[in-house]
Amino acid sequence: MTTRDDLLPYKGSIIKEMYLHTADENYIAARWCYRNRLMTDFFWNSVHALEKYMKAVLLLNGQSVQCFSHGLVELYDEIDALAGPLLPDKLTKPTGYDGHWIELTPREFLEKLDQNGNAENRYLTYGYTQHPWYLPMTDRMVWTIRRLALPLDDDAVVSRDGRPKPSTRDVLARQPDYAFSQMEALEKTAAADGSEAQHALLNGNLAFAPPGYSHEPLYEGASGRNPVLLRRVLDPLRSAKEDNARHGYRMAEWVLANTRQSKPVRQEIEQTMRQALATHPGIASPVP
Repeated sequence: MTTRDDLLPYKGSIIKEMYLHTADENYIAARWCYRNRLMTDFFWNSVHALEKYMKAVLLLNGQSVQCFSHGLVELYDEIDALAGPLLPDKLTKPTGYDGHWIELTPREFLEKLDQNGNAENRYLTYGYTQHPWYLPMTDRMVWTIRRLALPLDDDAVVSRDGRPKPSTRDVLARQPDYAFSQMEALEKTAAADGSEAQHALLNGNLAFAPPGYSHEPLYEGASGRNPVLLRRVLDPLRSAKEDNARHGYRMAEWVLANTRQSKPVRQEIEQTMRQALATHPGIASPVP
């Protein structure tokens, strides 16, 4: 016999407001950013949204998220352990999508998304690459994870005739294209007829847009940004020309002294400085 948690409704309100509601807002913002080709914030908000959705799923199913930071793959592995049969094996090309597509597992896609939008890349430390399939894959991942943000083993319906009641998990397993309404920011925005936020959410969204929604063409090109630290620091340091290496060395000193970088980035800069100094011993001297 399962003992019901009498605090669950109160816990649920905290989880929904802190995680689910803010994740919806991050997701809508991500789609608006994509529409306006603000790719750095598209990736940042997409990662933020999926992180919060996954934490909401775990919390609503009795698990702690205290030990998790921002890694999407680590969180997804926990979701997989909790609800693996409810997750797709592959992110297949959605019906109605005509753009370029590569078939990835959810885990493979989250690895790519996290590389472009993780917290360490807020300042474009690593740059990014963007392809048209990032948006529909993000839509599908949000839909896939968000539908699990319920106590999966609780009764899905109220029964008054004494018959066994299906759990939420059972209902989702039987109906893979169904999601319970959460009545949160996503549903409210989708119903806000004619608003800019509604269009940002639903336009080109094959996971959430209702049948018959009037879609407009979305940006379908690819883009990328090489990291400025590579161009201004690391590449000059690796130059065979001493003047270039000296310039790179001075820039590296400034970056390390005046900006905050993650440990791997600092270590790469320091190692490249040592290598440059070994090749050009005079570059650390004051400029004549």
